[in-house]
Amino acid sequence: MGIKLNRSTGPKLKRLKRGREELSRQESRNVGNIFSDEEQTEDQNQRDDYAEDYDDRSRYRRDMYDDMGDFIADEDDEDDLNEVLGERAEAHGYDDERRGRRKANMDMMSILPEGMSEDVLVDMYDIFGDGREYEWALYNDEEEEAEKEREPQLADIFEPSELAERMMTEQDEEIRLRDVPERLQMRYEGTNKSFEQATNEEVQEEALWIAQAMVNARGMLQPDEQFISAITYVVGFLNREFLEVPHIKDHRRDFFTEIDKDTGISKEILTEKDLWEIYDWDFKYHGFVERRQALRDFLEKTQITDEYVDTILSRAERVEEITDLTEYVNLNFSERINAIQQHNRGPKRPTTKSLYQSSKDSGIHNLLPKFGITARQFGTNYMESTRQYFPEDSPLDPIAEAHLYIDNVFTDEHKVLKAARSILAQELAYDPQVRRAMRRDWEAYGTVTVRPTEKGYTVIDDLHPMKPFKYLSDKPRDSFKDGQFLQILKGEADGLLNVTISIQDYPSWLGRMCEFYLSDGFSDSVQQWNEQRKEVLNLALQEYLLPLMKKHVREKLRMEAQEYVCHAAFTSLYNKINVGPFRGPESQFKSAVPRVVTVTAGNGTHKDPVVAVFVNQRGKVLDQIEVSNLKDEKDWKQLSEFIKSKKANVLGIAGYNAEIRKVIKHMQTMLSEINQSNEQSGLSKMDMVIVDDETARLYKSSRRAQQEFPEHTETMRYCISLARRLQNPVMEYASLGRDLLAIHHHDLQHLIPEDTLLFYLERALISVINDLGVDINAAVQSPYLASALQYVCGFGPRKAQSILKKIEATGELESRTALVLRKLTPANTFMNCASYLRIRDVDGADILDDTRIHPQDYELARKMAADALEIDEDEMDDYDSKVAVVTRVIKEYPDKLNDLILDDYAVVLRKQYNAPKRQILEHIKLELQGPYHDRRNRYARPTMEEQFVMVTGETRQQLSEGFIIPAMVVACRGKVANCVLDSGLEGIIYVNNVSDERVMNVSDVLKVGQTINCKVLRIDRDKFTIELSCKPSDTKPGSDLHLRRLPEDTYYDHTAEAKDKEQQKANRRKQSKSKRVIKHPLFRPFNHMEAEEYLSSRQRGDLVIRPSSHGYDHIAITWKVDDGIYQHIDVLEVKNNNDIHAPPKLKIGNQTFEDLDELIVTYVEAVARKVEEIMAHPKYVPGGSRALNEHLTALTQANPKMSAYGFCQSEKAGYFDLGFKISVKGPPMRWVVKVLPDGYRLRNVSYPQVDDLINGFKRIQMAEARKRRA
Repeated sequence: MGIKLNRSTGPKLKRLKRGREELSRQESRNVGNIFSDEEQTEDQNQRDDYAEDYDDRSRYRRDMYDDMGDFIADEDDEDDLNEVLGERAEAHGYDDERRGRRKANMDMMSILPEGMSEDVLVDMYDIFGDGREYEWALYNDEEEEAEKEREPQLADIFEPSELAERMMTEQDEEIRLRDVPERLQMRYEGTNKSFEQATNEEVQEEALWIAQAMVNARGMLQPDEQFISAITYVVGFLNREFLEVPHIKDHRRDFFTEIDKDTGISKEILTEKDLWEIYDWDFKYHGFVERRQALRDFLEKTQITDEYVDTILSRAERVEEITDLTEYVNLNFSERINAIQQHNRGPKRPTTKSLYQSSKDSGIHNLLPKFGITARQFGTNYMESTRQYFPEDSPLDPIAEAHLYIDNVFTDEHKVLKAARSILAQELAYDPQVRRAMRRDWEAYGTVTVRPTEKGYTVIDDLHPMKPFKYLSDKPRDSFKDGQFLQILKGEADGLLNVTISIQDYPSWLGRMCEFYLSDGFSDSVQQWNEQRKEVLNLALQEYLLPLMKKHVREKLRMEAQEYVCHAAFTSLYNKINVGPFRGPESQFKSAVPRVVTVTAGNGTHKDPVVAVFVNQRGKVLDQIEVSNLKDEKDWKQLSEFIKSKKANVLGIAGYNAEIRKVIKHMQTMLSEINQSNEQSGLSKMDMVIVDDETARLYKSSRRAQQEFPEHTETMRYCISLARRLQNPVMEYASLGRDLLAIHHHDLQHLIPEDTLLFYLERALISVINDLGVDINAAVQSPYLASALQYVCGFGPRKAQSILKKIEATGELESRTALVLRKLTPANTFMNCASYLRIRDVDGADILDDTRIHPQDYELARKMAADALEIDEDEMDDYDSKVAVVTRVIKEYPDKLNDLILDDYAVVLRKQYNAPKRQILEHIKLELQGPYHDRRNRYARPTMEEQFVMVTGETRQQLSEGFIIPAMVVACRGKVANCVLDSGLEGIIYVNNVSDERVMNVSDVLKVGQTINCKVLRIDRDKFTIELSCKPSDTKPGSDLHLRRLPEDTYYDHTAEAKDKEQQKANRRKQSKSKRVIKHPLFRPFNHMEAEEYLSSRQRGDLVIRPSSHGYDHIAITWKVDDGIYQHIDVLEVKNNNDIHAPPKLKIGNQTFEDLDELIVTYVEAVARKVEEIMAHPKYVPGGSRALNEHLTALTQANPKMSAYGFCQSEKAGYFDLGFKISVKGPPMRWVVKVLPDGYRLRNVSYPQVDDLINGFKRIQMAEARKRRA
């Protein structure tokens, strides 16, 4: 077997001289099932047949009129162009029936009397019908019978959405069958990509385009020939051979690697990162080419021939330039375009001319040359930054010249000049050269200025994540190096920030523009004409160009920030998965996968058992144990014996929260005892590590876990995932699929579209999995291993699914060449995937089938092996002997390969194959010396800092020395108080840190159950304990602000901030002059911010009465809903007009109160009680909407057949969000609930109790579900 060298095509190879050197869709169900334990729903009513028929008929008539409307086009109508560009609405779901009617409708229109209105036509259809009532009579009964006898299709059995989910649509089948890598196909989904092999000219053009784009992105001027040549080869591999990046990296290295002639050291012209960059630019290039070709087709279709258009089109390098030219064509050739449309589409209503077209068609067009140079000439001046064209000065001033063109439309000189300026401004603004030059300037010198809105000024405090850029002034575009602009856009979308895009030194830039357009003359007439020209420029800028440039810079900054975050997320995941299995300090690098025991206690409460699972080196779960309490001697011994008996290499431990620290201490003690016993018995020591559980948290309750281990508890499945993480990290991430998005990779990943982020995350998996290879036969037997197959080069989920089914049906794969011989893969797919599919543990298999060597290079490998052992070719006359030689070299004499002089061999091969082979020879040599040698980074034990974060979830940004944090006192023992933080960490307060005054016992100041603010004095990250102080002098509000505050941006404008602060102070002083005093013990002369600060250390439900900013007849009441949440209630005073001495009544909405005490008792305190009721309900989830969404997602993942709902605090005080998730794949949704003194209001309906509210919510849901089914 193998590929023999063609001896007839080159010199005979001489002996090398020695030198010194699954998917099953969840069944559709009624949303009402979520409430089946409490209320029963009615059966859904069937939709009325007549209504359905009426809807269909109405839709038919609407569609017909929509089609008629397509005949109507304005002068800027781009329908034909959009149709060519593939942007017509038919791509968004118009059915074949509608498209089929278009010709019939045109025929109908041709025989109707001219001038017939649509209303008359509607009446005709209402009276006589649409001609389809008796359409059934046109069909034969035989055809109906044939239809009945037709075999049922998948579309008859499954819903379209189900077919798409199962990858069973016709499009999915086309992707499977087409001999192009699935990922290459999917990234062109929705385009007209034909996947024909590119020509040499096309490859050369694209390579030059990509090379220039890459050097531009790197701030260089021109690419060198070597760089262009390397890119040309890669582009050819992508577009002619349809190879993916991993294959190119491993098997085409010779085409983008050079060897230093003096040192003999290889140097990469293109790195793997460069290859992926070329891969991305390739996609952008094809988008550009498609747009360019569409415009050419449009020009040909509309018979537009223009030398300037052709020149600009031939020079276009970016999609934006194609768009510019498209708009230029539509502006300047609108009459021709409309004429062609009318000829192609039939009769249509007359088009309404724009002011531009009307003005041009009038005599004013003769006035335009008097203004000076044309838009095209100005574009040339601006583009070249030199004055090649100069305006010719008119002897008449503008008014006198305009007087000559007065007519019935433009009745005075000013209207004439205004119309002329409008025409010229549009011509300037739509000129492609002007836009290209201006885009160049704004990309180079664009700036961003940020200011807070009135809301943002208050919301963005010193600890807000947007504080570093709350005030930015003229920050250059090229200074945005990270994802900050995404945060700025988020602040703008949330109404917190105002963002202004401009250009550095706008007056100077505008002055340079004027130099290219104005005259140098000094006469009064010239100056008047220059004023007119300035107005033209200003109109073109303000109305057209500046909005366009601002939008362009904004979008470019957004894309750059998005790419930065995506690349950072890629790097984060890559670093996690490009790690080998756990190896202790004494392990050899080539040692086997470890035997692992993992332990957890889940949530760590007294109700949660301690669970341990044993997984052998093959990833098989062999045993598990569950004990109740490690403090119990029997349970301790039972678990100890279990761990000791398994003779594992490592003990992994993790938990759901910081309570696991207690189990960690127990296990450290237990492991010490076990290792002492092992040492006496001569056994190796067992190591212990804390495991990152981010994948285990997702796996334990997933449907995949339930299918794989249905008999195990959720906690055991958690342990299994922990063990696998220690054995093969990449597999734990590869098996997550879209759940990769649920893992934290970057702080700003929530600002990235999910599909975009997933594209980069999958790229990390592709890189690592192809470096490791996949045992194809093992993957057929194990769904867990099969999850990696889709990331193999050439595959994707569809092709991987297909080949697994084929091998499962036809039997074990005995060799890589069997992929072709058994017709399991076509040629291109085989070329991509072959070296990454490993054939292991198969009797009689070629040892090369378990190396990274590609089958196309097997003969070279065998030749090298023979030469290393000094065996002549004549002695290897059959396949078995060749295999034996290679096996002998790999297992017995790998070092002999170092004696081969590969450089000489490479010279001979280059002559024979007309292609470089030096890097391939090196690749073969390394694989023969260590087949599939693990190139991943060696496992590194987590640092103390990393372990602390894994256990507690607290990073240094969240918990550091000096921070003021809340803690709850759980015990007071003489001189020491024990506290618990929100994260579950244990805190200690010694008596000398309890008060500024001398106290004897901590209980003199502190009480059990009390929540207090504490200062972090010291963190023992090894023991997971924190020393705290609650002395008033240590816990002053804001004393940790300097530690928590994020660093400000370099371009932060302190002057602008100080100016705003002064303005705010002035406003407050102005308000304070008119502040009133209210006689009540709860009154305080606060504004809303001071009231919130005052209540921050108070209990929930506490309140203050304060002056209102709404005027003298208003009072404000601020009460504390929860920590950080305050409701401000506006109270209106209503005076008694009949008795001016009577005290005013108080109103809140439509409720009236006699005095403040009544209002407080019957309204504020009543609302506070209702808030307490809902917060005490089991369905309440603290932490806001994000925590609620995560909670609902976890619930639906744990039980995909159930829906979930819950409550959380709303962003608006006094309101709660009722969040719900209909299905595991459905998005979390939320409705707002208003708290009333006597209950709760949801969708304008009041409910007295929380349970009534829940039942009302359920009834609404079920009613809406019935409507959707109707």
